Amino acid sequence: MDQFFVKWLTAHGHADTVVDSDGVGVRDNATRLRAGLNGSKRHDNGSFVVEIEFTVRMASGGEITEFVAGIGETEEKAINDALLNFTLTTFHVVYKAFINAADPHMIQSSAVINGVNRDVIAGDILLRGGSSSKEMNFNSLRPQIQGAFQSLPLTPGPHWIKIVYSQNDRQPMTVSATLDNSDHAALTEAVKRLEWPPADGFYMAKQFIVVK
Repeated sequence: MDQFFVKWLTAHGHADTVVDSDGVGVRDNATRLRAGLNGSKRHDNGSFVVEIEFTVRMASGGEITEFVAGIGETEEKAINDALLNFTLTTFHVVYKAFINAADPHMIQSSAVINGVNRDVIAGDILLRGGSSSKEMNFNSLRPQIQGAFQSLPLTPGPHWIKIVYSQNDRQPMTVSATLDNSDHAALTEAVKRLEWPPADGFYMAKQFIVVK
């Protein structure tokens, strides 16, 4: 998995990529990235479902941990699917927040959270599902999601939030919000009340956010 991070950072112009006992990163930056296969299952139809554990160690010493699933006709394709999922939802946010503040792919905004002005980097909302769901615009949900965590009593220093919502035939299925790797009941309830677009069939939406 190290080579995935090395290739990604190199493609983003980092000739200073380093690999050490703590993981992969760039020179003169303490942030380190690691990943490992946490599970792999082959279904009766021959397809694979895998789970990869990603760990981001920040300069502060704290660690972001995320488990990401992937599916594919082979185990390799399932792993690549999970790596793509992580890249589209989490990696760009982590890169902007902790490695390269000048990265143009993500926008850093300001928000007042529990009376304190904080920097917020919100990733794209990744959508998986049928063709009807792909035609829907989820951008209107972005300010709603930010409003859902505006009253959280966050301590100084970085925090991270992961939002997952799925529905099938207009009925909610998985609704989950985590704060700093842990389930957060109040935030999950707030996310459940958001105006998620109803759709026939299945879709799942995911967003990763860093607050500094």
